[in-house]
Amino acid sequence: MEREKLPQDIKKKLETDFPDEQMLIILSSDITHEGVYGIEWLVVTDKRVLVFSEKSNNVSALFSTKLESIEQIDLVNLVGSGMVQVKTAEGTHRVITYSDAKNPDFGQAVDDIKDILKGKSIENKARTKPRKICENCLLPIPREMNKCPRCTDKRKTLLSILSFSRPYVKLLGWMLLGMIASTCCGLITPYMSKLFIDQILKPSPVTGMFQYAKWLPVAASVLLISYAGQLFFAGIQERLGGKLGFRTTHDVRSAIYNKLQDLSLSFFDKHQTGALLSRVNQDTGELQRLLVDFIPLTLESAFMLLGVGIILFMLSWQLTLFVFIPIVATIVFIKTIFSKIRTYFHRFFHRRSKLSALVNDSLSGMRVIKAFGQERVEMSKFGRKSSDYRNAGIDLTTKWSVYHPILHFFIMSGVVIVWFIGGRFVISGKMSLGSVVAYSGYLMMFYRPVFILTRMIDLVTNALSAAERVFDIIDTEPDIKEAADAVDIGDIKGEIEFQDVTFGYNKFDPVIKDLSVKIAANEKIGLVGKSGAGKSTIINLMCRLYDVNKGRILIDGVDLRNIKYADLRRQIGIVLQETFLFNGTIYDNIAYARPNAAREEVISAAIAANAHEFIIEKLDGYDTEVGERGDRLSGGEKQRIAIARAILRDPRILVLDEATSSVDTETEKKIQEALATLTSGRTTIAIAHRLSTLRNCDRLLVIEDGRVVESGTHAELIAKEGAFYKLVTMQKELSEIIAING
Repeated sequence: MEREKLPQDIKKKLETDFPDEQMLIILSSDITHEGVYGIEWLVVTDKRVLVFSEKSNNVSALFSTKLESIEQIDLVNLVGSGMVQVKTAEGTHRVITYSDAKNPDFGQAVDDIKDILKGKSIENKARTKPRKICENCLLPIPREMNKCPRCTDKRKTLLSILSFSRPYVKLLGWMLLGMIASTCCGLITPYMSKLFIDQILKPSPVTGMFQYAKWLPVAASVLLISYAGQLFFAGIQERLGGKLGFRTTHDVRSAIYNKLQDLSLSFFDKHQTGALLSRVNQDTGELQRLLVDFIPLTLESAFMLLGVGIILFMLSWQLTLFVFIPIVATIVFIKTIFSKIRTYFHRFFHRRSKLSALVNDSLSGMRVIKAFGQERVEMSKFGRKSSDYRNAGIDLTTKWSVYHPILHFFIMSGVVIVWFIGGRFVISGKMSLGSVVAYSGYLMMFYRPVFILTRMIDLVTNALSAAERVFDIIDTEPDIKEAADAVDIGDIKGEIEFQDVTFGYNKFDPVIKDLSVKIAANEKIGLVGKSGAGKSTIINLMCRLYDVNKGRILIDGVDLRNIKYADLRRQIGIVLQETFLFNGTIYDNIAYARPNAAREEVISAAIAANAHEFIIEKLDGYDTEVGERGDRLSGGEKQRIAIARAILRDPRILVLDEATSSVDTETEKKIQEALATLTSGRTTIAIAHRLSTLRNCDRLLVIEDGRVVESGTHAELIAKEGAFYKLVTMQKELSEIIAING
C-alpha cells in the first residue's frame, strides 16, 4: 500500500514505542470513531494493526492488536460509509470507519493485510483503480461516462468522427469538386452587378448613349448560366454529402453496437438500458446531422470565404481592412461563449438520456406497473424527469437567445461600415458606385457562411457532445478480455475446479468468498442454498460472464482466462433462471444455439425437452411468433424452449439455473426424465428451487454466504441433519401450509 504522509507526533510515537517494527501500510480515513467528519490513521506494521486520531493531544492508539491474534478481517458496508472489522479470540472489533469515497483504498488495505497474515509480500501487488475523478479539473466524472466531458479534446473527437469517413475518400473528393464548382459559379453573380451599373447601363457622359447596350443579352445569359450552374452543382454536392453522412453514420452506429456486444456484463450493470439506447439512436442521429449538414456547409463556406476574401481585397483592400474589424470581434466572441454554452448542452443531453432510460424501464415493466396499480407513480416520475429535460432545454435556449443577437449585430455592423466608408470613397472618386454595389454583394456572400457557422454553433456543440458519449463507449475497454495467448482447448473432459475464488459485483462486498470446489468430469452437481447465497453467481463465473476478483477457475486444468471465448462458449450450454426469448419464431429461438443446425436437429432438441408436443398444437407450429420477450407463450413453454436451445448446443458442460422453476409438476417430471438422459456423459451443474428435484445428483453443494458449508449426496446430507436438512424441512413445512390454505 502506498504510504500517506503520517503526522509527525504519530510518527514519533511509533518510532518510540515500536522501534524495531517496519511500517507496511499507512492510510487515513475521513470519519472518526465517533461517526463525525475527521481524520484517523490506520497503521499496519509487520507485527500489529493500530489506529490513531489526529485530534488527540495525547497521542495514543485508539485501537491496537497484534497480527497474530487476528482470526478474520473484513470490510463491512454501511449506508454511505464502511468500516474495517477484525475478529480475535476476544471478540469482534471495529477498527476504523471511512466514507464510500475511501472504499477502494481500504478495500486494498484489507486485501494487503490478509496477504500479510498469509506471509505474502505486498510490495508488487497491483493497486486498485483510482476513483473516477478528472485529473485536469478535479471534478467527478459522470457515472455513465469513462472520460471527463468537460476536458475532452474536441479536435480529437472531431478527428475520430472524420476517421469513419476514410473509406469514402473518393466520394468526398467528388463532393469537394462540386463545392468548388458551385462556389465559382456563385462568385460570378455580384461582379455582374458591377458590369451592369458601371458599363452596360451607364450612359456615355459625352453622347448620352448606352454604348455597351449590345452586351446586355450576353451579360444576362452569363448571369442566368451562373445561377443555374450554382444550383446544379449545389444539388450534386447535397446528394453526395447525404450519401457520405448516412454511410458514415451507419458505420458509427454499427461500431457502437458491435462494441456493446463485446463489453462485459459489468458494464451493463452500471448503465441503464434506456441511456444506452439513447446513445445508439439519438446520439448517432446528432452525428448524422453533423456529417450531413455541418461538415458539407463548413467546407462550402471555407471555399466561399477564401474566394470572396480574395475578390474583396481586389476591389478595395482599404475597405476590406475596415470590414475585418467586426469579423475579428465575432471570432473572439464565439471563442468566449463556446465553452460556456457547451455546459448547457451536456446538461441537456444528460437529462434526455435519463428520460429515455425511465421510459424504457417503464415500458419493459408495464406488467408489474399494472399489477401493482402504480400508473400514477410512474406518471409522477416521468413528469419530474420530463420537467428536468424541459428546464434544461429552456436554459439552453435562453442562453443562446442572448448570444445569437450579439453575433448578428457584430456581423451586420460590417454592412454599415461598407456603405459608410464605401460611400465616402464614391464621393471622393476612389471607387465607382458599381464597385461599392458589387462589394456589398460580395460582402453578403462573405457574411452568409459566417451567419451559417454562427447559427451552426448549437449543432456543432450538440453533435460534439453526442460524439463524446458515442466514442466514450467505443473507446471503453471491456473488463473481461481474451488473453493474447488464449488457447483453443478442443474437446474437453468437463472437469471444473474453483481454487480460492473470491468475487463480488462490488469488489469490496464479496458474494463468493474463498470458494474451493472440484467437480469431476461427467459428474452431476446440485447447488442449493437460500436466495442470495451465491449459487447463480458461481454459474456466472464459470461461464466467464464475470472475472473472479481473486483465485482462479480451471476447466480440464486450464484457467478460464486463458481459453478462447468462442471455444469456452462452445463447451457450455446454459438455461438461465430468467428465460429470455427473442422476438421471432419458436424455431428461430431454438436454433439460436446453432444457427446452421438442420431442421431435424432442432425438432429433435424440442422433443428431448418435451416441447414438441405443445409446439405442433399451435396454429403455425414451429413458425409461431413468440412476441417480445416471448410474451405470447406461457412460462412453462418458454422454459422448455430455452431447454431445447441448450440441448441443441450439445455442450460438454450443462448448466441448469432453476431450469424447471416455471413449469408445473407434471411438466417438470417429463423434463426431469429428458434431462436424466441428456446429462449422461456430460458434466452438469443444476440449481433447483425444489430441492427434491436434485435427488439424482451425484453430489450436492450447500452454499451459505458465498461458501460451501456442506457437501454430499441427498441421502447423506439428510442424515447429517445440518444446513441442507433445515432447508428441506423448511420447504416441506411451507408446501404443507400452501396445501392447507389451497
